[in-house]
Amino acid sequence: MRKGTLIIFTVLLLLVSCERRKNPGYDNKILLKTDQDFSQMSMEKGMKAAFLFYAADDVIKMREGKVPLFGINELAKSMEGISDKMISLQWIPLKADISGNLGYTFGKWEMRVKGQDSIQYGTYVTIWKQQDNGSWKFILDAGNSTPKP
Repeated sequence: MRKGTLIIFTVLLLLVSCERRKNPGYDNKILLKTDQDFSQMSMEKGMKAAFLFYAADDVIKMREGKVPLFGINELAKSMEGISDKMISLQWIPLKADISGNLGYTFGKWEMRVKGQDSIQYGTYVTIWKQQDNGSWKFILDAGNSTPKP
């Protein structure tokens, strides 16, 4: 390769890599906002509506003490017996990061059973994939129970 061609190639490579990470925090904030909107929808429209709206078709949902669910149809079926009038689930994303079209959020959750004084607490990690239209859908969700903070 000629020296001039090598220099041009190197400069183009640097420009492309700089453009990709021009403002990495911006993308992270978009994913953090998506997760916050997900939680807000869970509070306003119910957990079932929120999970089915934000889940990708090929979602994997980890469950404490149970086998994972594979696909949006299994997720929907697992939520058929859940009453959104009795359970409220909300969470606060604490961290988000993106690399390419994949990202993750991490945070803490709180589930209340209406009419009872019991509150369950936990943490979660959600893996997200950016869709062709630019929106984010979660492809893997996992969480665990924790003691009261």
